Amino acid sequence: MKYVYSILVVLILALAVATLGPSLISAGDHSLALTYPVSQMIAMRGVVALVLGVLAIVILIIAVIRFVMLRRGLFLAILGVGLIAVAGGHYLILNDRGLDTPSALPPDYGVTHVSQGNGDVTVLSYNTLGSETSMSDLEPLVVDNGVDIVVLSETSEESAQQLAESLSGRGLSFAVYSSGADPYNPEIESTSVLVASSLGEYRQGPSLDLTWGSVSLRALGDGPDIIAVHPVAPVQDLQDAWREEITEVYGMCSSMDDAIMAGDFNSTVDHMHGTGASCTSALDGTIGGYGTWPTSFTGLLGSPIDNVFTDLDPTATAIVDVGDSDHRGILVRLAR
Repeated sequence: MKYVYSILVVLILALAVATLGPSLISAGDHSLALTYPVSQMIAMRGVVALVLGVLAIVILIIAVIRFVMLRRGLFLAILGVGLIAVAGGHYLILNDRGLDTPSALPPDYGVTHVSQGNGDVTVLSYNTLGSETSMSDLEPLVVDNGVDIVVLSETSEESAQQLAESLSGRGLSFAVYSSGADPYNPEIESTSVLVASSLGEYRQGPSLDLTWGSVSLRALGDGPDIIAVHPVAPVQDLQDAWREEITEVYGMCSSMDDAIMAGDFNSTVDHMHGTGASCTSALDGTIGGYGTWPTSFTGLLGSPIDNVFTDLDPTATAIVDVGDSDHRGILVRLAR
């Protein structure tokens, strides 16, 4: 029987190790990271680490009991130690991507409504859940952090206009762009963008064909190009559509030049690697591993599906949580 136990332990540990890098494993036409239910599991690395850690402790306790009572339990002990190692591996990956939790950016010396400063551009990306996080919740974030670009998922053009009007009362001028949506559900199905007038004029061009909206803005002056995205969620019945949409989204990275792509990606960097893309996240190394969804989970257990990808250099990042959305927002300052 010891050979059977050996094979079982090896198989279980091999499966556990595979969860560390599913984007490296092929599953037919696409990566394992893009295959249900692995696609959902890998989005929650913190939960995977916790489950494996708890399971490992239980197995090790049983191993100790078996050793004390029967002088057996070696295979269980090996399994338990192996699972703890894999759980630690998941945590190290998250830590490497960044688990910092600053809630604000340092003083803004970049572009303002009166000066170009050192040229830094500040971005706020927030999924407001149909304005459950209200525009009045967002206004202080924009003002206090010197935000120049606001990307709002699940936010109607009307709500974005309300924010622009409030900021105008504070002496800040923003232009509003929106993907538009079904008039019967404009909040949830819209993606909206506010751009500070100090960045110059923009032209809204053809956008990506995404279920929950996309906005593509081409700078006519010296500002960076802006792409706001919100692909469909990876629920079981929409896996094919989800794979197609995130592949199209991350495929934009290869042609980005002085550009910013932000929003609710409904996917993590693991899924991005699974598409074969190589995008550079402005959050990497600072807050890139901290979960932005759902807010009912601590960030260590949540999924970091809100992101900013760019070829510009980040100088500061922060996680923000205001209002009643099920997402946390992200702040990024970029040097140009």
